[in-house]
Amino acid sequence: MEKVEVISKELIKPSSPTPPHLRSFKLSLLDQLSPPIYIPKIFFYTGKDGDNLQQSYQVAKKLKASLSKTLAIFYPLAGRIKDDDTVGDTIDCNDEGAEILDARVKIQLFEFLKKPHAEVLDQLVPGDILFTRSGAEDVPLAIQVNSFECGGVAIGVLLSHKIVDAAAMVEFISKWAATARGTNEEAMDVTLVSASLFPPRSSVLRHMLPISETVVMRRLVLDANAIAALRARATGHPTLRPHPPTRVEVVSALISRCFMKARNDKGPTTVSVPTHAVNLRGRMVLPVQHSCFGNLWAVTVTKGVAISESYGDMQGCLENELRESISAIDSDFIEELKGPDGAIKAHEGMKNMAENYLDRDIQVCTFTSWCRFPFYEVDFGWGKPTWVSCCTVPINNVAIFIDRRCDDGMEAWVNMEADDMARFEQDQELLSFVSIP
Repeated sequence: MEKVEVISKELIKPSSPTPPHLRSFKLSLLDQLSPPIYIPKIFFYTGKDGDNLQQSYQVAKKLKASLSKTLAIFYPLAGRIKDDDTVGDTIDCNDEGAEILDARVKIQLFEFLKKPHAEVLDQLVPGDILFTRSGAEDVPLAIQVNSFECGGVAIGVLLSHKIVDAAAMVEFISKWAATARGTNEEAMDVTLVSASLFPPRSSVLRHMLPISETVVMRRLVLDANAIAALRARATGHPTLRPHPPTRVEVVSALISRCFMKARNDKGPTTVSVPTHAVNLRGRMVLPVQHSCFGNLWAVTVTKGVAISESYGDMQGCLENELRESISAIDSDFIEELKGPDGAIKAHEGMKNMAENYLDRDIQVCTFTSWCRFPFYEVDFGWGKPTWVSCCTVPINNVAIFIDRRCDDGMEAWVNMEADDMARFEQDQELLSFVSIP
């Protein structure tokens, strides 16, 4: 197996100090509600026309210099997260800096990309802080620059979910890349207003995630034809005619059903409850800009679907439930989130699920879609990424969707317990639509 060796580690400080009046940055209610984990993303670059990126561009040096300039704009990412239930979570914008690691990978990039192992992908990000550090001040941002033998580079980024969601993550990385390319700094605007939209609370019940050390990850690849076949099959369900479900809805329903079957082989599970993360930016009365930084998402919880051996019954019901629950995240819902009982509203779906199925065995599947986010447009000056990947997220029954570079297909990064995964990845219905590289 390929060996990833970390050569150095340092802190990159902002190019200009944060003004004293911006020293304490309040997190919003949605920041407080977000899970205490890091969002991982890895960008692979082969360079232009086979250029050796290490020699031609001095990758690490260029990335560090441009990161320092970018942190002057995104100044909370150079601070330290403080957790204080008496005043709410804040970031001490003390300019201590973001962590950046230099690493070497003893293989050529094109060879690695033929069969990328999950165990190696996990080494391409600063994995020692995949979860926030208990009892310590948290580093919001950590980066690892991985140089392959051929000159190819993989940039692994971890951003604290207590500060950003995936939309804010791609906004930061895009601005960092633009700075590396030498783009005019006037384009480096960012809106840090999430706390004014969703005021923080002094005491908030955070999302409880099923964290497990025995979770394994599989990458499911669905090309455009497979997704088209799933959507065409869905039109036969009466509740979904005449409008077919979206690709995210059909793939979520398929994976949820196969999750259920894998889990049911181990013991009786009677209800499947998919949940989905929903981006709020375009759903508000006055839609906010994509440059609005912070967590602007909410979890939608379906009513739950009883297990069924019939594909049409269960698959169609799951698709319908997903559509209805996602549609319910509308401007009225968001206005309630902004109100004094916003934290209660945020947990309403989970509370209802627990009450409705108190005496039932429940399988909760968590989905988040990063499709349509411009990750494949991130260009640091040596071209767009050859591949953008995730890595293992040690949370049980979580699936993350990412666009494919070449077509309207997607990759689903599925994380579940090892024994459940052994059954899940052998499901013939699943394999008729996906490939597992």
